[in-house]
Order: sequence, then C-alpha cells, then structure tokens
Amino acid sequence: MSIESWLYLILICLTGAFSPGPSLIVILRHAVADGRSAGVNAAAGHGLGIFIYALVSAIGLSFILISSPKIFSFVQILGALFLLWIGFQILRGGLLKKDLSNFGEYKTPSSGTSLNHFRDGFGIAILNPKILAFFSSLFSQFLSPEQNFSVHMFMAIIAGFIDVSVYVIIVFLVTLKSFLKFYRDKIYFMEIAFGLLLILLGFSIFVVSFNPTYFG
Repeated sequence: MSIESWLYLILICLTGAFSPGPSLIVILRHAVADGRSAGVNAAAGHGLGIFIYALVSAIGLSFILISSPKIFSFVQILGALFLLWIGFQILRGGLLKKDLSNFGEYKTPSSGTSLNHFRDGFGIAILNPKILAFFSSLFSQFLSPEQNFSVHMFMAIIAGFIDVSVYVIIVFLVTLKSFLKFYRDKIYFMEIAFGLLLILLGFSIFVVSFNPTYFG
C-alpha cells in the first residue's frame, strides 16, 4: 500500500472512532457512572473487538482476492455501495445536528467491576455485525494480491489501536464536566466529516474502477 493509502485509512478510522453511535454511548456511560478507569477498560475491550473484526475482514478478503479476482471485484463494488449508503446516512444525521441527547445522565455509581466494563466494551463491538460489514467494505478498497499477512495484521492493529486511543481520549475529556456538554452538542461536526470521507471513498471506487493500482 502507498503512503497515501495508509494515511487515508488512518483518517477514516480516526473520524469513524470519533463519530457517535451505540459503542460510544456505552463507553461514555461507564465513564460517567464509574469514572475514568471504567471508561478506559470499556475502550480497551471495544478496541479488541475492532481488532478481531478488522483482522478477520482483511484475511477473508485477501483469500477471496487470491482465489477469485472476479468475485473480489464484485465485493469491491458492493463495498463501495455500502460505504456510500453509510456515508449518506451519517452525513444526514450530522446535517440534522443530532447530538448525544439520548446519552442521559448517569450520576450514580454502579457496582460494575473492571472485567464487566471490559466485557461490555468488547461485547458492544463483537456483537455488532455492522462493524464486520464496514471493515469488509473499507478494506476491500485497499487490498492487492501482492500483500502479505503482515500488511493485513498491521491494518487490523491500526484499526484497533486508533479505536482504543480515541475512546480513551474521549473518556478523559468527557469526565471533565466543562467538556461533556460541549462534546455532546458539537459531535455532529465529526459525523459530517466522517460521512463525507466515506462518500468520497465510495465514489472514488467507481471513478478508478479500471485502475486497480490506485489504492495499492
């Protein structure tokens, strides 16, 4: 993969991690209810789930690419359509300025343990099939036949590491009372950016469909 492809992949993973969703809400609830350590443990569990899905996606797609390039090309087109659909949905939500108003207030500490927090973070990731579909669609645009397992492992590590890092940063920030309301009210900016990136990536697949070296 070219440096530009790696940077683009990193950018998408970054903006995706910052975007609101069920995973973020679960982690924020743990952080607000039980403190920073609870949020960090939940973030670590979620990152592990992301890593597993990312690695499975990269390995599975690589096998399809090598065994049947025609099927892989079809998967790429489906992936591009899925990215476009997800991108437009996220962009629409951002333009409507939806915030985390359904996040609620969790002032009372719970009896959750570190293992429970980790389990909840891992569970919300690994039990969400949309994450597997997302990484399958995303990675299908960056794979090429000459890549080896180390490249796929690094892609998965990047996805997992960024996910954990971003959520840990968010946990530390939202536990500052002055930042929590600002984050909840302004998160739609990240949604708009993430939606635009996915739309751009999806459209680019069709534009360069006759140039398979574009992303490699």
